[in-house]
Amino acid sequence: MCGEVDDNVQINQEILERFTVMSGMLGVSPPEASGKGPTGLAEADGRAAYMEQIFQAGLTRSLTDASLTEDDETVDAIASQAIAFARLAGFLAAQLPPDADLFRSVIESMTAGHGESAKLERQYHDAHAKRHGHSHGDDDHHHH
Repeated sequence: MCGEVDDNVQINQEILERFTVMSGMLGVSPPEASGKGPTGLAEADGRAAYMEQIFQAGLTRSLTDASLTEDDETVDAIASQAIAFARLAGFLAAQLPPDADLFRSVIESMTAGHGESAKLERQYHDAHAKRHGHSHGDDDHHHH
């Protein structure tokens, strides 16, 4: 078991080194180490909490950037973000060995995120209709 742990540490170090070098080739340097990194990633709950933190941070950045764009560039900003984050997801997935099969999880997560947004949009429209006292089936020529 000790040898297995050593092998895992070695593999993790090799992946981090390659990731750092490849990121550098794209002009990105690792920040100065400060504070505490993610913990509990060996457990499913820890990974889920960490992924939620990353999601929230990315969403916050996206909302901030979209809010600060010119009025006629909001759609371009959001579309650019989606494409850039998809590229980042692919780049990150490619850092792991092929047997990790992370690409499938990334595609499934993109699909889940798209579905989540569709569900939230339905809730938004239902709440909007309720506030205005009509359903979207009503033909009152009120466009959203």
